[in-house]
Amino acid sequence: MKRHNFAGLEATHGVSISHRSHGSTGQCQDPGKVFKGKKMAGHMGDQRTTIQNLQIVSTDPKRGLILVSGGVPGSENGYVLIKDSVKKSPPEGLPTPAALISSGSAPVEQAAAEETPSEETAPVENADAAAPAGEADADNKDA
Repeated sequence: MKRHNFAGLEATHGVSISHRSHGSTGQCQDPGKVFKGKKMAGHMGDQRTTIQNLQIVSTDPKRGLILVSGGVPGSENGYVLIKDSVKKSPPEGLPTPAALISSGSAPVEQAAAEETPSEETAPVENADAAAPAGEADADNKDA
């Protein structure tokens, strides 16, 4: 109903527990099949959607953020692909979305490197404990 804007069946007068059902799906014996493209129940949403004419309010190159004004489709914490319009050629000197981050390492990568703790390795005191299981067993069999 929600996918194809169906009205549904009546709420009274003999309709029993099938108010949101699809109704009829085809003809009789001829043609004896349901034609391709028939509007039926199925997965709704989760397609790539293109929204045009959204306005970029501001950018923050240090944090790698682009603020967009308008309805951005998709679920929360999803990825958004921002591209330049292909309707007409852009004016000279206009920065593209790829030009927002300098040619060096990205701010996101720098932030991830700062948050990752450095791993320190402790010296191994017992050599038998550090050896793999197969090697330790082989040494015991020879003794």
